[in-house]
Amino acid sequence: FIFFVITKGFDYVKDNIIGHPSKELLEGEWIKSDYGSPSIKINTPNVLTRTDLKKILPKNGMALIKDMQSFTYGSFGDNFYIMVSTLQYKQDPNASEQPKVDLAKSLESALQSLEAQGAQNVIVKQEDFETKEGIKGLKGYGTFSKIDGESQSSTKFYYETLIFSQNGGLQQIIIVHQEGDKYANQISERILDSVELQNTNQ
Repeated sequence: FIFFVITKGFDYVKDNIIGHPSKELLEGEWIKSDYGSPSIKINTPNVLTRTDLKKILPKNGMALIKDMQSFTYGSFGDNFYIMVSTLQYKQDPNASEQPKVDLAKSLESALQSLEAQGAQNVIVKQEDFETKEGIKGLKGYGTFSKIDGESQSSTKFYYETLIFSQNGGLQQIIIVHQEGDKYANQISERILDSVELQNTNQ
């Protein structure tokens, strides 16, 4: 072990001998699947499992939602966490057209859900995003800190979220991983490059 540390460096030993969770995810067998309605097709290192978002959404927000589906891999605060969710809002039967969803406010809500799970000192940047199919959305990204409940140590995380609105509904992807993890950065890039949305505006 000491020989490898001296000759190859600690990062090499950590990645190739001890094992690196993000590296194993990156190099494992990836799965392409559809999630939610309207569907989000995405390529991920593991199958995402259905989860209940009601615990982290504000009650006043839940009153506006007709249908909600959410799928995750990992736990918030792990080395790597991804959540894919779709929301369909209740419609006013007397309205002549579907209400437009404010993507900036939706991004704020997404960040509030991160804070509800323990994110602190959230730094936010945002920019326009467009899928290969030409569907336009909003990308938010930045960093936050999270305090470990047992050790009380603080860990810095990097997050990226994509938000799209179609026909009065919402399609959203959130990726969170420890800051400075080069393998997690590659995983995030590969996931976001793979995003395909069911286009309901046609």
